[in-house]
Amino acid sequence: MVQRKFRCPNCLGVETFSGKPGEVIHVTCPSCGAEGKVAFNNISSSIKSDQISSNYKINADNITVKFGRITALESFSVKIPEDVVGLLGPNGAGKSTFIKVVLGLLKPERGKIFLTDHRRPDNLTELRDLIGYMPEHDCLIESMNAFDLVSYMGQISGMLPKDAIRRSHEVLDFVGIGEVRYRSISSYSTGMKQRVKLAQAIVHDPEILFLDEPTNGMDPFGKKEMLSLISDIAKTGKTIVVCSHLLHEVEQICNYVVILNQGRLLKTGSMKEILSGEKGRYHLELRGKNKDLEKILDILGSKYEIVSADYVIGKLIVIIKNIDSSLELFNLIKKHDVQIRSYKPDKLILEDVFIQSFKGGSANGD
Repeated sequence: MVQRKFRCPNCLGVETFSGKPGEVIHVTCPSCGAEGKVAFNNISSSIKSDQISSNYKINADNITVKFGRITALESFSVKIPEDVVGLLGPNGAGKSTFIKVVLGLLKPERGKIFLTDHRRPDNLTELRDLIGYMPEHDCLIESMNAFDLVSYMGQISGMLPKDAIRRSHEVLDFVGIGEVRYRSISSYSTGMKQRVKLAQAIVHDPEILFLDEPTNGMDPFGKKEMLSLISDIAKTGKTIVVCSHLLHEVEQICNYVVILNQGRLLKTGSMKEILSGEKGRYHLELRGKNKDLEKILDILGSKYEIVSADYVIGKLIVIIKNIDSSLELFNLIKKHDVQIRSYKPDKLILEDVFIQSFKGGSANGD
């Protein structure tokens, strides 16, 4: 016998049921009475829960995918936590290939995928129940209206028709699609289509969400609303993997980052750690006469490493490294009739980290 958790689509309560591998059982939620099905296809009871840390929802172990002579993923291993995670890399880096492997749309030549403490199920019905996917490109059936489409997607993800109907109204309300839900999707703007794509991805309340370029084609106001929706979804405890080339948006909503290139992992870690910058690297703003500022810059350059220096009339802004003692720096500047107006650790932005990753440097700019 094996066990599987069942999330009620009505009250969202979670219950655990037991069954034999390959068995499909009808279940009733003890809390609200909603009915559903639980499949135990291809779930291996021999897999131990310690094969993947409970802090991680997705664990890719040594994944290799090839298309003829082209290697899309090469010995790719990564652990993705239960959080909002930015999946970054240039075009052709392997992001889409990795997503397709997790979704079961591609079979790797080598390696394994673990989801929520267990080996990823091979049965696509189970995967649809576990994962929601918002593709980058147009995938909507334009002859349908939003309500019918989202309801249909809920049913093919394992929901009963009556539950899919109720849930479709809820998620369309959530993403901001009102009465236009009964209009043909062909009449929708790009921003509205993006909202419908998000709705179909969350209608069955999956544990894991893949959002590929979720703000693509949206105006600034629509982008702001989409990012707010993603943040609200994250509060429910889901794992959300966001693929985007808009690094400032990723920095805004993600707490964890995975950067890959040419099918290999370049960098991974929490956003806070990655953007913390290098120890001993500071942003220094000085005020004084131009001749005094020029002189102090020469002195600082002889003692410390100057990363950058910008002059504005009567002001000098310096990014400086290798500072062991702030007091020693202050005393040095004080002797040369120059005021310190600002002194703080130099925090990186995600774009800095991204560029340094491809230069072979570390997140702190080494």
